[in-house]
Amino acid sequence: MSLFCPKGTHYKIDGQTQLGTPTLVFIHGVGLDLSLWQAQVDSLKATHRVITYDMLGHGLSPHAPVGISLSTLGQQLHSLIDYLKLDKISLIGFSLGGLVARVFAIQHPSRLQSLCIMNSVFDRSEVLTKGILQRVDEVDKYGPKANIDQALTRWFSPLYTQKNQAYIACLKAKVLANHGESYRRCYRLFGEGDNAMIDRLSGITCPTLVTTGELDPGSTPAMSYALAAKLPCATVSILPSARHMMPVENAHEVNQVLHQFIDAH
Repeated sequence: MSLFCPKGTHYKIDGQTQLGTPTLVFIHGVGLDLSLWQAQVDSLKATHRVITYDMLGHGLSPHAPVGISLSTLGQQLHSLIDYLKLDKISLIGFSLGGLVARVFAIQHPSRLQSLCIMNSVFDRSEVLTKGILQRVDEVDKYGPKANIDQALTRWFSPLYTQKNQAYIACLKAKVLANHGESYRRCYRLFGEGDNAMIDRLSGITCPTLVTTGELDPGSTPAMSYALAAKLPCATVSILPSARHMMPVENAHEVNQVLHQFIDAH
């Protein structure tokens, strides 16, 4: 069932409701919405309370305001968990959601039981920075349609795309349906936020898992290892042969990794 906070954030709660049940909160990536996590919800809801929500500018949540920042998105999450009267959560952020999760962990460390940063970016190389800033400029000009076809080839393997054409078509339509200005503003956060609060990363002291796909061209294994090296309590998991959209294409493996990490902490 779809639910809304007083400030308009759209969210869903699945799974267990008993007092003391571990609570997991998932943050999706740019241009997507809470439905990204359906396979993880289905896998984890038997033993956990699972909360998914739409970031500002996405899905059924309000549009992204002028001047939006990663801290703005972190505050949206903080308002959500306060509204739901949650104490500590395990937070899982994908891609742009991983950047939001990092900022949230720095600004609100007492609210986290554990943290998972999935297929996210960190300290891009000069070549990768040039490429993403070019895509940011294209999105500024053309909105969600600017580079969606190229994105899909980065996100999924050719075999998955061939076997799941209906899903790929639906996902493309979802991205294209984004509110233009919101998408532009949030895509710029993704493009420019790889080193957000880099000097405060040592303040993330909760158990942290940094994970990506072996073949993810934008959120590379090297980035995961470099980010984990900055965090006091981090481990790294690289999924063999996986690309960017691991929660979908490699759902079984992702679920195994999440179960193991979350249950350990």
